[in-house]
Amino acid sequence: MQEAKEFFHDKICFKCAENPKKAITYAWFSSMVLVFIAFIIGCSVATQTEHKSLGFAAVWTTLLLVALSVGGTMTLRRYTTPLALGVFQGVVIVMANQCLILFGIFVGESTSDNGAKTAAGWFASFCLFLCINYAVFGAMLALFRADLVKDLDLDLDVSGGGGGGGEQAKTEAAE
Repeated sequence: MQEAKEFFHDKICFKCAENPKKAITYAWFSSMVLVFIAFIIGCSVATQTEHKSLGFAAVWTTLLLVALSVGGTMTLRRYTTPLALGVFQGVVIVMANQCLILFGIFVGESTSDNGAKTAAGWFASFCLFLCINYAVFGAMLALFRADLVKDLDLDLDVSGGGGGGGEQAKTEAAE
């Protein structure tokens, strides 16, 4: 299993492996741009469609995508613990699946004979783009997780000496 991970990390994704944080940042910013555009189109779908439930689905999903963008940015900048990155990766994969489902629903709506044909087609397109973007981003998180996790330097001073004992213990252990 480790050999397969190293193969994907070093051979398939060699461009990203040179600077994984930069590649992940670019992928995340591209998803945020797509979310912004999808939000505008989702509001347009909500006003133009005859099926108010589809309008609700479009707006609610884009609001969830905005929340994911805010939470993901906080996770990538501040909370890069293994647990936080794992939860974030799971949410990204779930949102990729939801975007794929909405793509199928809105493609069906765009082929119907009503006035919301164009807006539903655009929303379906951006749902597909978001699905692909989130799937690639989730795979990048899985491959480069070790590069993102901050080293947790725990200074556990159990002697009660006020914090200096931890550094002293580290230097003694190093000698």
